Amino acid sequence: MQYIVTAQEMKKYESFAMERIGIPPLLLMERAAMEMRDVLMRYVRKKSRILVFAGTGNNGGDALAVGRLLAEKGAEVSFYMPGNRRRVSAETRKQLSILRNLGFAVFSKLPEAEYDIVIDGLFGIGLSRDIEGVYESAVEEIARFRAKGALVASVDIPSGISADSGKALGRCVYADLTVTFEYGKAGHYLYPGKVAAGRLFIRRIGLDGRALKEAGLPSFFTYPGKELQNRLPVRNPAGHKGSFGRVLLIAGSRGMAGAAILCGRSIFRTGAGMLKIITPDSNREILQTTLPEAMVDSYGEMPNLDGARKALSWADVVVAGPGMGQGEDAKALLYQVLAGKCGDGREGERALVLDADALNLIAGSQKLQEAVCSYKKGRMIMTPHPGEFARLSGLTMEEYGRDRKRAVQSLARRFGCVIVGKDAVTLAAAPEEGPVFLNLSGNDGMAVAGSGDVLAGVIGGLLAQGLPPYEAACAGVCLHGYGGDAAARARSRYGVMASDIIEGVMDVICRVKEV
Repeated sequence: MQYIVTAQEMKKYESFAMERIGIPPLLLMERAAMEMRDVLMRYVRKKSRILVFAGTGNNGGDALAVGRLLAEKGAEVSFYMPGNRRRVSAETRKQLSILRNLGFAVFSKLPEAEYDIVIDGLFGIGLSRDIEGVYESAVEEIARFRAKGALVASVDIPSGISADSGKALGRCVYADLTVTFEYGKAGHYLYPGKVAAGRLFIRRIGLDGRALKEAGLPSFFTYPGKELQNRLPVRNPAGHKGSFGRVLLIAGSRGMAGAAILCGRSIFRTGAGMLKIITPDSNREILQTTLPEAMVDSYGEMPNLDGARKALSWADVVVAGPGMGQGEDAKALLYQVLAGKCGDGREGERALVLDADALNLIAGSQKLQEAVCSYKKGRMIMTPHPGEFARLSGLTMEEYGRDRKRAVQSLARRFGCVIVGKDAVTLAAAPEEGPVFLNLSGNDGMAVAGSGDVLAGVIGGLLAQGLPPYEAACAGVCLHGYGGDAAARARSRYGVMASDIIEGVMDVICRVKEV
């Protein structure tokens, strides 16, 4: 597990190191500068011309120290501080003093020259308002140097990017690389911050791990690629098809068999042992032809609710929603899933994945919402995209985008379920207090019809093999994204189709698990 922090959390951890452990602030600054110097030495050539943009806060002090260390390695370094020097922090004042003692000038007017590397140290993670005035002009100058071919390297985070939301606060720097310290910040991974940061390097500077215990866990966590193998279910070599779970899929309306096929195939390809699909009669033939491994229970105008009750009793996991429509038949089936009595003592207990039309039905029905809230806490997973999320939560798209972490946590608590907020960067929250999962895998090629159906199936397949719902949701999102990455490598991001993501998921599983 890898933690991702907010600006306030990072400041708490640094304060713990300085006040409780006794590490001097200047020592942390020097460590940070040395780490960034080591990264930049990959790009520095003999007599490289480097320009340092330094703000008056500690981010500026970091940048000044980086420039000094690079000058020691033979680079030609110039320093520029556009702000009011009467407002510099104590540590940055010390860095200015060191540079003066070494004979360096720190200009208050931008030196006119050409540069190979520009170091952005105007603002760090503490910025909370729009950049303006001389700093806005400085950001524009950095963009001008980059357009002329200079490599731009940001200290901690590109100036003008919110460390918490990834949003641009007015003008922002677009860097080729960013070096951050100890933990990645949420703004490095959420758009547009993810683009602005360029290639991200995370370097340790010696903060004590006890800070996490005493100052509190970070707001976010993620799974690095190498950890995915530890998050997938362990297969029993002596198992049989029942050992790996029975999944009931309620999907596909008339003329919408594709969603059922994609989701059903994903369920099997992720490792579930058995699959039964409830769908209209019009989909029976194509499902039996395309997915012969699945059992098909089809219906005419209205579903047989007694048959659905028996199917629920048979199932360990239910996935409902892909392409199922929003008619009375779909509503009746969904209510049966949420509130129906099966007589097996597992009402409200089965792990349940709701996607697509199931979410739209719930958003429009108070009765279904009450049934959702009555379901056992934490056993249900909802996977809304932004539009579905807005309908479920009542938020506008602007409100949803303003603080996605708070939005997904609030909806998870309201419904007592796991929320997977699908987006360019997907977040997943449990109904209980705790860090939110922030997914790092995936690419824009996955923005294609059917991708969500595949994700619902991947999560359902993991649930069927015994993963708890929140773990299955996080691992499923991560696996789905890596499957999309594999598909993009094979097909290009322009050519990915949802079925390619399924193939990619299989490739990823083959790489991380012995099969």
